[in-house]
Amino acid sequence: MTRARILDAAAHMFRHKGYALTRLSDIAKRARTRTSSIYYYFESREAIVTEVLRIANEQTAQFVLDAVSALPPDAPVREKITAAMRGHFAIVLSGNQYTWAHMRIFDQIPPKLREHFLRVLDDYAEVWRNLLDEAKAAGEIRDDLDLSVVRLLMLGMMNWSIEWYKPSGRFTPDELASQAAILLFEGVGAKTTAKKRVKPQAKLPA
Repeated sequence: MTRARILDAAAHMFRHKGYALTRLSDIAKRARTRTSSIYYYFESREAIVTEVLRIANEQTAQFVLDAVSALPPDAPVREKITAAMRGHFAIVLSGNQYTWAHMRIFDQIPPKLREHFLRVLDDYAEVWRNLLDEAKAAGEIRDDLDLSVVRLLMLGMMNWSIEWYKPSGRFTPDELASQAAILLFEGVGAKTTAKKRVKPQAKLPA
């Protein structure tokens, strides 16, 4: 299907060349079609990037929702958040062209388009808001933490893994999710198993 080929080609080009340097002719060449044929499906480059970003967001949300819904309905919230992390890492680290394009060009697109997609991304953020609200209500997250900050730091951490993760490395995406969950719920400080005993000071002579 030509429309799907155009979108796949656009995602590939946006990922590798960025938004500003990708021309319609680049997309057409990658899609094995003529530049003029693109206008039959899309009125502009902005229309193409809008669809690429929509697909990226939709696919990411679906991975996360599928991972959570695979759990039993009564699963503890920590398991739900760990599953959601597995879903997010799975799509981010899968080599998915749409997700990678989104990461590469989101800050490069025109402000008006970016404002639109910030509202679209907010729908996905709502999934994490609900999970973190549930975790806080269950006493799994400290009361003195702002959940918006927790969510943004958590998503930023997972998204940044695209820059350093190597498939041939020591961890699978699922194992990274488990590490991230431990980091979220337990922190990085060493656990204290017993209080240090303080040696009594010798009494000074009177």
